[in-house]
Amino acid sequence: MKLPQDLSYFLYEGSFSKKQKFSSFGLKTMAINQVEGNILQEEGHWEEAIASYYQALKLNPQNWEIYNRLGQVYQAQNQITETISVYRQGLTLLNPHYAKAVAAYQNAAITQEMLVTPPIPQGEVTVGDYEFPAIPPVTESEKPRPFWTVVIPVYNRTNYLLECLASVLVQWPGAEQMEILVIDNASTPPLFDLVNSIGRGVIRYYRNQENIGVLPNHNVGISLSRGQWIHILHDDDCVLPGFYNRLQQSLQGCPDSIGAAFGNFEYFNEKGTVVEKGEVISWFGDDKGIPQNFLQAIGVTCPLQVPAVVIRRVTHEQLGGYYPHLVCASEWELYKRIAVSYNWWYEPESFARYRIHSHRLTDDDLSSGILATSIRQGIEISKSYLPVEHRADITIQACSYNFNYCLTRAAIPLKSGNVAGALRMLQEILKLDRSPQALAKLFAWLTQDEVAPVREEIIAKLLSVPVDNIPTELQPPQTAIAP
Repeated sequence: MKLPQDLSYFLYEGSFSKKQKFSSFGLKTMAINQVEGNILQEEGHWEEAIASYYQALKLNPQNWEIYNRLGQVYQAQNQITETISVYRQGLTLLNPHYAKAVAAYQNAAITQEMLVTPPIPQGEVTVGDYEFPAIPPVTESEKPRPFWTVVIPVYNRTNYLLECLASVLVQWPGAEQMEILVIDNASTPPLFDLVNSIGRGVIRYYRNQENIGVLPNHNVGISLSRGQWIHILHDDDCVLPGFYNRLQQSLQGCPDSIGAAFGNFEYFNEKGTVVEKGEVISWFGDDKGIPQNFLQAIGVTCPLQVPAVVIRRVTHEQLGGYYPHLVCASEWELYKRIAVSYNWWYEPESFARYRIHSHRLTDDDLSSGILATSIRQGIEISKSYLPVEHRADITIQACSYNFNYCLTRAAIPLKSGNVAGALRMLQEILKLDRSPQALAKLFAWLTQDEVAPVREEIIAKLLSVPVDNIPTELQPPQTAIAP
């Protein structure tokens, strides 16, 4: 097996042993074992990967990435007991706050009960021409509040949940600074035992009595939070060591005008391998702080991803939660709504990971027109509350940009022979932009060989239209025939 010369590249940048150098033989051997494990894991050689990782742990038991990699390998084989064991071992060793809380819970001999989600006060907040779900103020606000609330909404999926939870728990600074809420949207069976297997004594688990929908479940978590800043983390994503500490250093004591913050992130796949960096750095550069013209950027498209975003709770109290009627791109609408009223803070480092699934943009999402419809609805919603002086310009740019974005994906349904789906996609994007420039791009797109079935279907539909139904201005001129 040929190994890369620069082994340090493959060691986790957020490792707790950053300051160690690779000059000693032991650390070089540890690096080799870890890289071997990574390669073997990629190739699906599970037992050999496990052996390499354990050899690396013997030389450096302080490296969180190795525990995380072992957890991924065990999870991929559905060896849940082993997954739980390795995560608990790493968490107990590397986070004294976690070790103390778990020990105290066990010594108290408390039987933790599954909490039913309590009733949430219902209300609405009007922004522009639309009403958004209200987020109630914190109850017992006179009591001490943590800086962070991490909300992890879940429903049935367990493939990556332990990895997600562990990525937060390894950074947990204690109950005074962070609360972690798991909001189970009526999973069958409940995920209570799985969450408690590594979160008992730290994580607070709630279960809805019935499934209320994805976005309402997010809003429940926000409503139950007591933290000053809220981080929504989906169960298949994760954060890297340093995420909360770095953001808290910047946000603690920041002016009230800052209502949300974001950082760069990494895309990683179903195997846990990082495939590329997020687009944020190319948009906003390397300097942290309040980005200039953020509204003009976020108003056109959304380069942010949910795991790399945190929002001040009072921002939600003022502007509401997620708009439940948007099937896709709901976070984009929320970020625009916030940008109209608050500044955003930017951290250029990549301390979050967003998972890309092989079914990320499914044929159903595209052929049904859901993606284009949601984008168009989001643009219409924000048009009602954008500042008057920027409204027309941002809206036109957003329509043009997203017409192009959707057009480049309109051929995807054709890969499965779904011509009708591709046509529906085109119908939806024409509602976004019908300018001469957009139509020219559409006609150019239709000349491609790969979309010939769509082109032929459009011609067939036109030929089937009776002449009487064609507008006069589109009918060919009549030529007189001599008797």
